Amino acid sequence: MLRTSNRRKFLQAAAAGGLAFRQVLKARAAESDDYNILIIQTDEHSPHVLGCYGNSIVQTPALDSLASAGVVFTSAYCQDPICVPSRMSMLTGRMGSDVGVYNNSDPLKLRYKTFADSFNAAGYLTTIIGKMHFQGEGEERVHGFYRPFGDGGSEYSWSTWQKDRMDGQVYLASRLPEDAEASDWPISAEKDSGAREYSLQFLEDHRYEKFFLITSFIKPHFPFTCHERYFNLYENTVDMPPSVTQEMLDDLPPVSQNERDKYGFANLNDAQIKTARAHYYGMVTYIDDQVQALLDKLDELNLRDKTIIVYTSDHGEMAGEHGLWYKNCFYEASVGIPFIWSFPARLPQGMRISAPVMNMDIFPTLCDLCDVPQPDDLQGKSLLPLIDGAESGADRIALSENFRSKSAGRMIRTMQYKYTWFADGKQQLFDMTADPLEVNNLIHESQYDELVAALKEKALRGWRFNREIHEQGSVMQIL
Repeated sequence: MLRTSNRRKFLQAAAAGGLAFRQVLKARAAESDDYNILIIQTDEHSPHVLGCYGNSIVQTPALDSLASAGVVFTSAYCQDPICVPSRMSMLTGRMGSDVGVYNNSDPLKLRYKTFADSFNAAGYLTTIIGKMHFQGEGEERVHGFYRPFGDGGSEYSWSTWQKDRMDGQVYLASRLPEDAEASDWPISAEKDSGAREYSLQFLEDHRYEKFFLITSFIKPHFPFTCHERYFNLYENTVDMPPSVTQEMLDDLPPVSQNERDKYGFANLNDAQIKTARAHYYGMVTYIDDQVQALLDKLDELNLRDKTIIVYTSDHGEMAGEHGLWYKNCFYEASVGIPFIWSFPARLPQGMRISAPVMNMDIFPTLCDLCDVPQPDDLQGKSLLPLIDGAESGADRIALSENFRSKSAGRMIRTMQYKYTWFADGKQQLFDMTADPLEVNNLIHESQYDELVAALKEKALRGWRFNREIHEQGSVMQIL
């Protein structure tokens, strides 16, 4: 297995070898039945803002095309609706609480293995370009992945932008929806534009190698800003979120009520909501353009048929639904994710699967597809039995968790129901078949008592609990 430093030496030697070396690699690639892997990950992409998931306003032709050429999972979930725990869960195939990652400042310790450990050992060049939000120091910043371009590189980051105003200072980009405004720097200076260009360069440079590439974009994460060309697509066409009743607001979990109060969501007027949503839609279309560039490159290099493509996100964005913005909750727009798989050589085209699935399922599924030994401690399940029809999905569940404001929470989704439990005593039960908008909380209806007890037991089973830590305001685990 080539570590990052050895990988650089190898590539330098390869370059020195010139044309003869390339010809050898090309011959090997032509004879090989090995598959490449491309995971395209975005940050904060709600499945409700995507054409192939039923949104008739947003323009996402690249992702819609990818969906038509593959499999769409319509009930897919992240394992924590916040960035770092969700990403580390995806990379390890285990719940964030199981690998000690509860919030955005927790590093993933090296003793926990990722994609890189398994696929490096199988001869893949495992690479991340763009954001992955690793914390810690040294090797904890890469976890075995080859990172030739750092975080993707560009002039602007997700949290700050340079404004050429009177004092010439760098201003923090506001996260508030009412502060949504057009981006005033070149599109080429976007960090995600840099990640795209570096990814295209990587594909060109390593087309004759067996690669596992994760291209991870920052948008459509707030701040709510996109360039005029994208905003103009939606300024006059964007929709309002579904209406919210007072009963729904009263039923919000306390952590969501607190966030609603903290950021003043109740004070937003319709014009502000529409403007922020138009920018969010615009960011999604901008990301779709980046995806199209990657797909075009695979076609140009004749790699599409031997490359497994997965599109996913680390979590969603409420964008005004339920009177909320951002994530950190278990409503569909926050905890749900787009989940598209395309691989013409093995997977069907145009298939839609409604069984609950998870980002944790990516690891075992890729192991199955690529005949790579699967670690024994993965908590996800391969998706192939669902895709191949060997499993109905009736017994599948999806889990998610969140640790915020002294209120640990756990969610379980079955084919029909979603149940959530919070440490502060709040519970919710929604019939997702009859009530996909999660309007009617059934938790107090006695006919569901047995179901609630069964779902609670299953949701909390094996969840570690340390009340002392919880009371200190950090994390909570259930034993």
